[in-house]
Amino acid sequence: MLNDLPICSLAELPGGPDVMVLCPTARLAADLRRAHGVAQMQTGARAWQALLSATSAQWLDHLTSAALLRGEIAPTALPGRFLTRPQEQVVWAQAVARDLGGGEAASGSASDELAVQAAALFDRDGLALAAAEAESLRLGWRINVPEALRTEEYRAFLRWRDEVEKICALGGWHTADAAMLWRIGCVERGLTGLPKRIGWAGFTAPDPLLTRLMKALAERGVELFRVDFSHPAAHTNIQAGECMDAEAECQAAARWARDLLTQNPQARLRIAVADLPARRSQLTQALDAALHADAVGVTWADVERDYVFSQGAPLAAEFLVAVGCQLLQIATHPQRVALSELSALLCSPGWSADETEGDARARIEVLMRELLPPEVSLPRWQRTLVRCAAQLNEAGLAADLIAHTTAWVAASLEFSQRRAALGKQLPSVWGGQFAALLDSLGWPGQRVLWPAEQAACDALREVLAGLLQLDAMLGAVSAGEALRQVARQCRDLQFRAARTGPARVEVCPLGEAVAGPVDGLWVMGLNEGVWPPAPQPNPLLPAELQRRAGVPAARADSLSAQAEAMQAIWLRSAPVVVCSWVGNEGEKKLQPSPLLASLIEAGKIEEASEQTVEAAAGQAVFSVALSATLNDDMAEMEYLHDARAPDVTEHEHIRGGTALLQAQALCPAWGFYRYRLGAAVLPAPTFGLDAKSRGALLHLALEAFWRDQTQAEVLQLPAAEREARINQAVAGALAHYQARAIEPLPERLAQLEVTRLQTLLVRWIAVEAQRAPFHVVACEARHELNIEGLAVRVVVDRIDELADGRWVIIDYKSGRSATADSWAQPRMAEPQLPVYAALAFPDKAVAAVVLARVVMDGAGFSGLAEEAGLLPDVKPLEAQRRRYAEADFPDWPSVRARWAANLTELAREIRTGCAAVVFEDEDALTYCDVKPLLRVAERRAQFEQAGLGS
Repeated sequence: MLNDLPICSLAELPGGPDVMVLCPTARLAADLRRAHGVAQMQTGARAWQALLSATSAQWLDHLTSAALLRGEIAPTALPGRFLTRPQEQVVWAQAVARDLGGGEAASGSASDELAVQAAALFDRDGLALAAAEAESLRLGWRINVPEALRTEEYRAFLRWRDEVEKICALGGWHTADAAMLWRIGCVERGLTGLPKRIGWAGFTAPDPLLTRLMKALAERGVELFRVDFSHPAAHTNIQAGECMDAEAECQAAARWARDLLTQNPQARLRIAVADLPARRSQLTQALDAALHADAVGVTWADVERDYVFSQGAPLAAEFLVAVGCQLLQIATHPQRVALSELSALLCSPGWSADETEGDARARIEVLMRELLPPEVSLPRWQRTLVRCAAQLNEAGLAADLIAHTTAWVAASLEFSQRRAALGKQLPSVWGGQFAALLDSLGWPGQRVLWPAEQAACDALREVLAGLLQLDAMLGAVSAGEALRQVARQCRDLQFRAARTGPARVEVCPLGEAVAGPVDGLWVMGLNEGVWPPAPQPNPLLPAELQRRAGVPAARADSLSAQAEAMQAIWLRSAPVVVCSWVGNEGEKKLQPSPLLASLIEAGKIEEASEQTVEAAAGQAVFSVALSATLNDDMAEMEYLHDARAPDVTEHEHIRGGTALLQAQALCPAWGFYRYRLGAAVLPAPTFGLDAKSRGALLHLALEAFWRDQTQAEVLQLPAAEREARINQAVAGALAHYQARAIEPLPERLAQLEVTRLQTLLVRWIAVEAQRAPFHVVACEARHELNIEGLAVRVVVDRIDELADGRWVIIDYKSGRSATADSWAQPRMAEPQLPVYAALAFPDKAVAAVVLARVVMDGAGFSGLAEEAGLLPDVKPLEAQRRRYAEADFPDWPSVRARWAANLTELAREIRTGCAAVVFEDEDALTYCDVKPLLRVAERRAQFEQAGLGS
């Protein structure tokens, strides 16, 4: 019926109440009003009546509302209250939840809890959306499913529909589709106030409700016509071409927009994108670079861009809204929260005194990482925060943070108490409490907000206030359910900040490219399988019945015809049209849309090569300009060799001790980044004690047991007394650790650690019993060294004195990875013991330097001794000649001398700024915490491109 109507040009349409234009989208309706005004100005008119345009639903609502006001429709004739689409989705979600057993547990029994947990596995909102769509299709296309074709999904849909009917009957509500049918029925029954002429613009898909409305209007004597809103240009330049990949396509479209706007600053352009959500970020960067190349830095963040997306991003994606929702989410579910989530929130702006507390919060967060497990309750996290602030002397700077987090915990406890008492409230009451909680937490922060940020925060407050509309449908609910409704609305609500002026470039999805005329149109992503789109029948109705009924989304031929109709509108909407597709996606080769291919073959579109498309986008001009800019700046550039850092000054203090020498030996850049620049990986939270803390406890226990002891004294102790000594040492170590800890170990974990340490000490004493007699002369001895002008602080784990007065220097290792294999090399991977033997005690007679592996399995010694038999499994120098060549290490004194020379050279490298990315084996960088800064992968790629080895 639509295709049989006469056509009238948009420019020829008079405005005023006698003509109404109906459109499929409100955006097209607004665009046609603008285009109609432009057309009137171009004809020289000084004044004209505005064009009336709206969607069919909007117009029918206005028509019937006016009839109610003038008394033509009696209030009693209304079938009930009409639900909006969001309200209708809430009702469907409620029906789905009841059917799945996911309603909130009323009795608190185990079976109720299991039902709630099982229902949580389903996407209730997604099922509700599909069910609402299925009901709309069933009514509109009159789909009746016989018993033989009723699937399990359809039977579930019927149960949900029955539940929706019950809910609506109780409240006297009617769905949006029912409202549309009632309003069309009013027109059929003789409703007055109809315009003389009604035009139809942009409709490309068949719709039974639309057909019924058109039939009713025609029978009432209304003149119907189609609106031609194509561009008035006599000739359209249409090109199509392939871009290498998605990024190249975005860049090309952005440069095309820039060049057209340079030629005609008054132009209005449109870029239509096939997969806009996936391309949005990429296209934003490309448009920023092309249209706002000087917009660099935070001062440009609130400057309006010369482009606008027709579809806003979800409100939940706005940063301050996400912070607010996260604060509410944790308050309603405070018992098990990921520490990573709390850490990110602690370091985020947007709440509390974020500007004045920023540095203090960052320092507190680093310390908390070492003390808390990956999952923690909100009260425990807040207690630890207060203690960390006190330990770091940040309590004054973080006073607001402490107050706000205290209020946060108090609110979470109140919510929990209500849940425990089965206390539920209306959504509007929860909305008010949520808003008050955000205010009490200092949301959205101290900074004066930009207009777009303020609009986003206002939108969240409106969502919270809008929970009032759900009171009648949901009744009393828990805080978690109320917050779920808030989160759903924030995901569904498309947010777009208001602008002070129109943008010259509009970005829209393909479906919205059917819009008013513009001066240039670029349609992106027209690949096979994307355009025309693949059929997507509703999953709750039998697909075959949908196809038979003619539902466009279920039929490939209908979608193809709809795509051709939309494509025809595109090609007439601007004097310059570019259609593009992507040639590659990773390793996959992609093909253009068959609809484009057929038009190219028919000669209706000029096929352009990739170079032609890129040239149309201004790539050549851009490249020349960029090259000229770079050449102008060459003379002013100063080149620095990044393998050399500034020398260490006398006032520069470098921390790190022997770890600094170790990093310098493995890779000079590692030592520079980690210890001179202070780059480091933040501690990773672990359940229980991490490896560092467990190692520290072991050192404390061994120190307490061996201090001022001789081997003979220990071995002569009776078994019971030795066990008591071990227990005493372990208890003392644990007490010392607990006294220094911000948060003491839980009792169960502490007992497990006691058992572990006791077992380790028993096994280690058995290893020590195999040694030659010794006396412990020092434990955890601290020394300050000066190596080639470099101050190095060391802590020697233990020093034993043998019967002849010589020393054995011991370094405890609680893991198996440390070895003495590198001690013969100029760059030692484990330099601690060589530093002690060669530089800390150069005048002492040292008989052996050993690593003591204090582990459950494989405990023992490894290292180097002057002679055999001093320690079990420690070979003398003469037995290790394959590693210690006699030419370099002729005797024991030469070993210590060589170590001193090598370590001094490493210290000299540090002092003189040696910071090259040089390493013997990449495996040595496995535990490098600044490896990303070394750019190893880029280095390897550069060598490969140069044809050199890595």
